[in-house]
Amino acid sequence: MLCLVAISLPVRAQDMPQAAGAAASQPKWILYQPDQIVWQDGPPSLLPGAKMAILEGDPSKPGFFTMRLKMPDGYKVYPHWHPMTERLTVISGTVNLGMGDNFDPKATKPLVAGTYSSMPPKMTHFAYMTGESILQLSSIGPWAIIYVNPADDPRKHGK
Repeated sequence: MLCLVAISLPVRAQDMPQAAGAAASQPKWILYQPDQIVWQDGPPSLLPGAKMAILEGDPSKPGFFTMRLKMPDGYKVYPHWHPMTERLTVISGTVNLGMGDNFDPKATKPLVAGTYSSMPPKMTHFAYMTGESILQLSSIGPWAIIYVNPADDPRKHGK
């Protein structure tokens, strides 16, 4: 004797077959192998020497984005804050991260490769790099960096 049991599960829209034209509106799989990452000069809000690669989204527009920043040994980022939560993963090198309104290398904590940090909006922080450092930053755009001391802002002085 054959016994069939029917189980009723909720049906979600994403589980339904898609019409032919609907596939184009679906999110795309984003995949970057390390050798496929295209580096360009860093944003004008950072001192010269930084490189960046946008991996997902657009930091200048509303919405989620992820970018990588590559900074040379000794590179400094002066005290600043962001209007949205900043999520940072250290990919390589060491990011020496400090909190507060004054750049003080002695008041930093070394974040080595593999470290993750999530900083709330308006948390003032600064950093310097030991070795070439690559960090991955994710946030909600539009991304902004507001320097505590306007004289530290490279955009104001064409640095």
